[in-house]
Amino acid sequence: MSDLSVAEAAQRLQVSPRRVRALLEDGRLQGRQVAGRWLLPSRAVDHRQRAAPASGRPLSPASAWHALAILAKADDSISHLPAPVRSRARGRAEALRNMPPSGEEVARRWQSALARRAEICEYYAHPSVLERLLDDPAVVRSGISAVGDHGAGLMVLSGAEGYVLSRDLPHVESQYALNPNIDAAQANVRVHVVADDRAAEWLFRHRVAPAAVVAADLVERDSSRDRAAGVKLACRL
Repeated sequence: MSDLSVAEAAQRLQVSPRRVRALLEDGRLQGRQVAGRWLLPSRAVDHRQRAAPASGRPLSPASAWHALAILAKADDSISHLPAPVRSRARGRAEALRNMPPSGEEVARRWQSALARRAEICEYYAHPSVLERLLDDPAVVRSGISAVGDHGAGLMVLSGAEGYVLSRDLPHVESQYALNPNIDAAQANVRVHVVADDRAAEWLFRHRVAPAAVVAADLVERDSSRDRAAGVKLACRL
């Protein structure tokens, strides 16, 4: 798939170029800078088009992680929060858990609510390093690399996906020679980069992400098969 300029992406999304740059800068739209210009993978723009915002604004990163903690039965991780914050987290988790039976609606609402939990970075890595990458202590295996652990009925033959704290990203990029300067079709590694925020600390106690986090990752992917597996996991919670 080809890359798009900011102007081309703005036209496709029916927003201003300024809005596209803002989405890029806060990590809500994938892109890379080449010689001072933003380039956006066309599939990332297509993904943004499909994920029409649900009612209400996306949750803040901390609020998204609090809701996911409830869905993942990691309630202890929010026990230190004030009671009103815990109550809101439970309400948001219940809203995601008790969705109408439409798969597309589940995917859309989960994408909209949880989009800001992490920045998505895509890379190419030599296939020989993918298993070592997923075994790295700094990486929490998730998405297509964890779907088999939760019995969602999806077989993935290649690629790697996981979570990394922002402070550990330079090590991971260097250690496995991750190359971000690629055409979108070449990407075989997806890294969800989490700001060094206490709200997400509970996730990094795991080697494999809980089902709720894996579901959130899968519903964001381009493949309808991946999204269906994510919806299946979400509806089991």
